[in-house]
Amino acid sequence: MNHNDSKLIKSRIQKEVFDSITKINGVISVTLVGSFIDRADLSGISDIDTIVICNKLSEKFYTDCINSVKKINLNKCGLVDYSLRINSTFGPLKFDKPNTVVIHLMIYDVRLHIDHVIASPFTCFDWERSCAKFGPSLKEIFPVGTLQYRDFLEVRRSLESYLNDLSKNIITYREYDFKSGDGFQRKKSLPLDKRHRGEYAYHIIKNTITNYMKMINGENKSFEEKQIVDDLKKIFSQEKENFVEKYKLITSIKLKRESDFPKDTLKWTSLFLDKFQSKISKKWKGSIPIYFIRHFKTPLNDGKFLGQGRNPGIDIKNQCKNKFKKTSRIYSSELRRSIETAKSIFKTENIIEDERLNEFNYGDVEGLTLTEMAKKYPNIISDWEKGLDPNFPSGENTKDLARRLKSFLVELGKNIDEGENNSVSIITHNGVLRCLIGNYFNISKKDWYKIVIPHGEALEFLYFKNQFYPNIKRNLIRKFFMNLSYNQV
Repeated sequence: MNHNDSKLIKSRIQKEVFDSITKINGVISVTLVGSFIDRADLSGISDIDTIVICNKLSEKFYTDCINSVKKINLNKCGLVDYSLRINSTFGPLKFDKPNTVVIHLMIYDVRLHIDHVIASPFTCFDWERSCAKFGPSLKEIFPVGTLQYRDFLEVRRSLESYLNDLSKNIITYREYDFKSGDGFQRKKSLPLDKRHRGEYAYHIIKNTITNYMKMINGENKSFEEKQIVDDLKKIFSQEKENFVEKYKLITSIKLKRESDFPKDTLKWTSLFLDKFQSKISKKWKGSIPIYFIRHFKTPLNDGKFLGQGRNPGIDIKNQCKNKFKKTSRIYSSELRRSIETAKSIFKTENIIEDERLNEFNYGDVEGLTLTEMAKKYPNIISDWEKGLDPNFPSGENTKDLARRLKSFLVELGKNIDEGENNSVSIITHNGVLRCLIGNYFNISKKDWYKIVIPHGEALEFLYFKNQFYPNIKRNLIRKFFMNLSYNQV
């Protein structure tokens, strides 16, 4: 089958999937992701990952989706003598059989999708690349932002969760249980038979390497097999165990749709994970923790614009009770609330003040509420809605703030000795941290003002190989992006 024929069949399948699902009441968006989209041929036809987001998940909605997709006419798509299978589980289960179209139907409401983004950023980050969608993109519904070092150790499908599966000779997945009312994802498992062992090993190695390179390079893209092999060579160049050749072998078997994988596949896949974890842990051990902290609450954090024009101290009664790690260097903005927070946390006068860390200069908007600003300076709101970056009258714009923050970070990086065992704490303001998070988590500038930064919260970054990398707990990221989610759920 030539390229044009494959392209036509794929477009017909996509149309059939969209038509079957979008007619159901309550659907917000439908997105096709994974190998079916990434590959030009039909090799991904047994793995058509379909993400459905709805307003409210119920057993009826779930059943309606499945029944509607079951009615897809493959003959109409140009696939004669093909059978259709629907898989509604969540996880790496595969059903790769000849002449079989498999639609992995993954259904979420907005709340459940947010939960999934937080628990499974690797999967969801990959999904965000897809342009095969109906309705808002998955990133618009709730963004992953970026991948982080801690994700490899903490989230679902982390190195530890993979190792746990392999040690038990199982593959874990989830499926809905509606007995309790709302959809509850119950964790289940299957033994790894001969076929699944090889498929799962391939999945583990490919995803581990590609996700790590996405983090290091700051790019969300698909990887060709050659690139994965090249990265394997780089990471394991000094290892006696030939992971490259073993990976190439199981890749070849998988692509041929065979099931006779080597008996030691699980053993060396576990060894791969152990070695990989050891290598990256050793590399990142030399990174320098950088803690960005929003000042404690003040009496003037009352819904009115508080920038540089007023200079209150912190409200002693509302000080955050978070525990903060010891630090070797402390930076603060020049504003009173920031300096007082630094002294309160670290009990020291040895604080380096820097005007580049000062809050946004709101100019004439200082002290106004959002409603008052909208009446007096309507152009600011309208420019925001257009995705523009307006100047505050007699003040600055986001670009100005981002520029001085970048200047500070460049200078900080030059002054950090990666060989020293220390950390840096930086006490600053809401606007500064919105720029920081917005930039490093690839949030559109027009939405930076929606990012929520709690008072007294320490945001961990790692300085590694002359770059800053965010390393923030996913549940905290949920708070940051709560106003970015679809319908502000």
